[in-house]
Amino acid sequence: MTTMMLPLLLLALPVIALAVAPDAVHHNINTQAICNEVTRDPIQECVWPAGLNPFADQIAEGGRIIAYRIQWFSGAWSGWYVPGYNDLDNKINLQGGPCDELPYGPNSMRRKWASFYDHRHTYIICKAA
Repeated sequence: MTTMMLPLLLLALPVIALAVAPDAVHHNINTQAICNEVTRDPIQECVWPAGLNPFADQIAEGGRIIAYRIQWFSGAWSGWYVPGYNDLDNKINLQGGPCDELPYGPNSMRRKWASFYDHRHTYIICKAA
């Protein structure tokens, strides 16, 4: 009886494997964005304080920043900010900026990532594969 059960068991294994993972992805997902966490020192690029433009990250970094945090001068880190969700800065740009990529005017609002200009920061960025 044991000899007869072995071939049946071997035939049943592929069926069991399909039944266990019917929701497995069977498509090419190579076009999915690649995301990385980056920590770096201040970067004095005029794009960062340039108002509320939602494309500053794409212009400066070539990808979408999905979350970021800032290390304040005290050494403490902020919580995580999400662009367009919780990152409206409580400061304004008092003067306009001569920025070729994204010019901005005086008394303009800005995002918290304006602090990238003179603060150490960490962000998660996603770029096309």
